Amino acid sequence: MAVITEQTENLNDYVFVNNNNDAKTKEAIKSGISEVGEYFANKNIFITGGTGFLGTVLIESLLSSHPNIGCIYVLVRGKKRFDPNERIDRLLQKPLFANHSKKTLAKVVPVVGELSEPNFGFKEGLLNELLQKVNIIFHSAATIKFSSPLRTAIKTNLTGTWRTIEFAKKLKNLSSYIFVSTAFCNSNNRGLIMETVYKSKYDPHDMMKMAEDDMAWEDFDEIKCKEMIGNHPNTYTFTKNLAENLMMSDMAGFPAAIVRPSIVYGTWEHPCKGWVGAANSGHLGYLAGFIKGIFRTMCGVARSQIDIIPVDYVINSTLVMAWYAGTRKLDKPEVIHSTSGEVNPLSLGEFCDIMNESVKRHPADTYVWKPQGKLRNGWRYNLFFYIFHMLPAMLFHIPEKLFNIGMPQHTALEYMRVFNKGAKAFDYFLDKDFRYSLKNALKIMSVLNEVDKDRYTWDASLCNWTEFIDRCLIGVRRFYFKESAETTQWHKNYWAVFNILHYGGLGAMLLVFLWISGLVFGSTLGYGLAIALWSFLMWL
Repeated sequence: MAVITEQTENLNDYVFVNNNNDAKTKEAIKSGISEVGEYFANKNIFITGGTGFLGTVLIESLLSSHPNIGCIYVLVRGKKRFDPNERIDRLLQKPLFANHSKKTLAKVVPVVGELSEPNFGFKEGLLNELLQKVNIIFHSAATIKFSSPLRTAIKTNLTGTWRTIEFAKKLKNLSSYIFVSTAFCNSNNRGLIMETVYKSKYDPHDMMKMAEDDMAWEDFDEIKCKEMIGNHPNTYTFTKNLAENLMMSDMAGFPAAIVRPSIVYGTWEHPCKGWVGAANSGHLGYLAGFIKGIFRTMCGVARSQIDIIPVDYVINSTLVMAWYAGTRKLDKPEVIHSTSGEVNPLSLGEFCDIMNESVKRHPADTYVWKPQGKLRNGWRYNLFFYIFHMLPAMLFHIPEKLFNIGMPQHTALEYMRVFNKGAKAFDYFLDKDFRYSLKNALKIMSVLNEVDKDRYTWDASLCNWTEFIDRCLIGVRRFYFKESAETTQWHKNYWAVFNILHYGGLGAMLLVFLWISGLVFGSTLGYGLAIALWSFLMWL
C-alpha cells in the first residue's frame, strides 16, 4: 500500500487493487514466474541513450530479466578515435555487470548511427537486419542540458524521437515502444500535473521543419527563443513536451508508452545499492562535490519539495510499461509518472539535513574542507557562492594542478563554474512545488503479480530517504572516487580532525579581522567592525 499525503487527488485513487484472483496470476505466484521477465524472453531490443546513466542501468536490468533475452542493440554515435565496440566494452566492464557471464554480455551489440538522421544513417544491410529482428524499442537519448540552443534541442529531443517512431513503424514485429520523457516537460503548468500529454503550443512536425531551415535561424536570438518557448523554463522541457505530442499523434494504436521520471538519483537496490555511475548526471553531480567539501550551498526554500527517484525504480517502470503496452490493445500511448512527491514527499530542508547527517556517518577518504550544506536564496546565495565557493576554488586552483588533488577530471574552479550554471537552471524546479499524479502508475503497478511487484516496483513510498541518501553517498565514494565503501574508525577520526579545523578556522578568521581592524580603525571602532563583519559572514 502506498503512503499518501493529504495533497493527493483522492485517497482511493492511490489504493492498490488486488488483481491476484485470476488463474494465470495465481499460477505465476505459485511457480515464482515473473510475467515481466518472461515477456523479454527471445525478444531483441533496440536502445537509444544506452551509454548514459539511465541506459546503463536499463541494459543491466534487461540482461537480468530473462536468461533467454535476445540481442540488445545499442545505438552509438560514430566518433573519430572512438571505436564503438571499445565504448561498449568499457561500458560492460563497469561493476554493474560483474555478475554477468561473457556469453550474456555478448548479447549487447553496438550499432553506429546518428539519432536525428533518417534510419539513423544505417547502411541498408544493417537496417534490414534490425527491421527483421528488433521487437522492443527503448528511446531514452536526449540532450539534457537546460541551456541547449533551441535548434539543437529540437534536432535531438524532437527529431530524434521522430526517427525512432519511423523506425518502430517499419519493424516487422514491434512488441512495444517506450519513450523516456521527463516529469518536467509540463513545468509550464501549475497544480497537480496529470498522467496525460498536455497540448503543445506548436505542431511538432512544423518545429522539425523549422529546425532544418537555415533561414529560420538567422537572427534567432535569446529574446526570440523565450518568446517561442513561452512559459517553459528552458528548451529541454519545451522540446520534451513537443516529443510527447508527437508520440500521441503518431503512435496512436501502437503498443507504446511514455515514462516521466523526476530527479533521478542512484540505485535503491538493483543490481546493487547506491550505483551512481559517473556521478555527473543531473543532481548527482552536486553530491560528488558536496562530500568533498567543495559544494557547500544549495539555492532553494526549505519548505519546497524535491522530487527524487532511484534510477532502478525508473528502469523498473520502463520495463513494466514495455510488458504492459505489449500485452494489451492500446488506443493511444499510456503515460505514467515515475516520481515520489505524492507518496513519499521530501522537502528541500529535510533533504539538506539528511545529507549533512549522512556525510557525518560516511565521510570520504579526503576532502578539501568539512562537508556541510545549507540552503540559501537570492542575494545571500550569490554572495556566499562567490565568497566561499569561487574565491577558495581560485586559490586552490594552482596547488590542485601541481599536485593532482581534488575532484577527478576537472579542477574545483571548473566544477564551480559548471555547478553555478547548472544550479541557476535547476532553481526553477526547486521552488514551485510541482506535484505529479500517480493514479495511472499505481493502477498499472497493481496488475503485477507478487513476484513482479517485488522485483519491478517503482512505488517510492517503500524508500527510506535517509537510507537512500546514505547509499548514494557511499556509492559516490565507491564508484566515482574509487574509494572504499566501508566507513572505518579512521574515517571518523579524520572527520573529527576536520571538525576541529573548521571551527578553529572560524576562530582564526575572527582574530585576523580583529587584528586588521584594530590597526586600521583603532581598538574600539575596529573591534566592533571586526565582530560585526565576522558575525555577518557566520550568518551568511
